[in-house]
Amino acid sequence: MYRSCFAVLVFFVICCTDKPSRPSDRNAFYFWQTNISAFHWDDSTYNALNIDKLYLRFFDVDWSEQEKTPVPVSPINFYYSYNSPDTSTEIVPVVFITNETFRHLNEEQSRELARNVHKKIMNKLYSLFENLSGYDYSWWEQNPYTIKSKNFNEQAKRDSSYTVNLQRIHEIQFDCDWTKTTRAQYFAFLEEVKKMFGQKLISSTIRLYQYKYPSEAGIPPVKRGMLMCYNAGNIRSAETKNSIFDKKEIMSYLEAKEYPVPLDYALPVFEWAVLYQQGKLKSILSSSTLRDDYWRYIGSIDQTTHTAVVREDFVYGDTDNGLYIRQGDVIRFEEPDLDDVKELASWLSGHKNNKEAIVSLYHLNEHDLQKHSKAIQAIFDTF
Repeated sequence: MYRSCFAVLVFFVICCTDKPSRPSDRNAFYFWQTNISAFHWDDSTYNALNIDKLYLRFFDVDWSEQEKTPVPVSPINFYYSYNSPDTSTEIVPVVFITNETFRHLNEEQSRELARNVHKKIMNKLYSLFENLSGYDYSWWEQNPYTIKSKNFNEQAKRDSSYTVNLQRIHEIQFDCDWTKTTRAQYFAFLEEVKKMFGQKLISSTIRLYQYKYPSEAGIPPVKRGMLMCYNAGNIRSAETKNSIFDKKEIMSYLEAKEYPVPLDYALPVFEWAVLYQQGKLKSILSSSTLRDDYWRYIGSIDQTTHTAVVREDFVYGDTDNGLYIRQGDVIRFEEPDLDDVKELASWLSGHKNNKEAIVSLYHLNEHDLQKHSKAIQAIFDTF
């Protein structure tokens, strides 16, 4: 009991002590995994980067053909985790919503979706706060105001901690690859979300084509955007050299006129492997997993095209539910040239439309962090 009270007291002291403001010199990462414990937050390399802001994916929203309704997908797991980010790190909840979802909704249904998403975010925030506070908590999500506790004082402390932590959530971000035909629905969603979250900043990701063609894509009704400076290449084409990052291709989008929404910038430091069967995109796989666990099934990687031809059938992943990869399939291994990413960061630093802009790297994981630690630090230092 005394240990629990002491932990809560320490947490209050940390939460109520603001860090020095560094609006134009802040390091940020996206965390896109499904378990908060998937990363070791006490990692010395990570801590040396002084990450101030963490864009934490809470869950996805996709359209269910079976249920004929939007459904939450792959929520992040906070339960029973004693490994979590430092409480001084600003956390921005992020929700990814597929464009397909809005294709099935009208504007009123999109506003209803906003209300449901708000409830889900609040539930996930409660789970996150209990995790950070060191409380023992139930394995199901629930509304904090409906929990009945035998110990009123303990519940009062939890409610107070929840209120303090909620005040430290300044921004909620939504990620959607909306198009001309779905912009009305997505923008209606954003307008409703702003009402639900009151004074909190609502931001939206901005894809490169949305940035370059605002008259067609529309301008989202938000006060801040995150320009995603990667994935400009055509991943569906087996002829594409690198769909993650091609500096020349990215720059062709960035030469557009100044965007009317203040922007932050997201840059890539991740890698993946793209699988093609009979010339058609089949799946995106982990390049490190392929190299570590399935190297004997894959032919040598061509150093010019960065592709390999599968030389023997195998099952990627779980035997019962894995992906069947056939002899003759082509796998393209992709990763950004981090020198080019650094050069882009430098260019953005001189052309940003927001003096308080930050750069956030996508995405945080142990493999890429250890492999590219020096380059990551250089990118942060350049911006």
